[in-house]
Amino acid sequence: MRNEHATTICLEHQSAETQATPHGTFCPRCKQRLYTNPPQGNLMSFWESQPVAYTLEREPCFAYSLLWENFRIRSLHLPEVSTADEPATQLKSHS
Repeated sequence: MRNEHATTICLEHQSAETQATPHGTFCPRCKQRLYTNPPQGNLMSFWESQPVAYTLEREPCFAYSLLWENFRIRSLHLPEVSTADEPATQLKSHS
């Protein structure tokens, strides 16, 4: 089942990333941590090279990380939902 409102999910807290910050959109708990105990050190950001999950339609979901010396945020990025998507009950022929 796709979540049509959130396209990213915090892998640490398993919640939708809906809170705007200077570093991007975070979940509420990561945003609170960012402002109450700011991370130290240089910020690195990167995509993980292998999918961390798949949708029921077998579409890959990738993780994006923001990494400081003492804080890491990992986000699961769901595939984009478009109006042209076929219903899940419809079978596709691969021949």
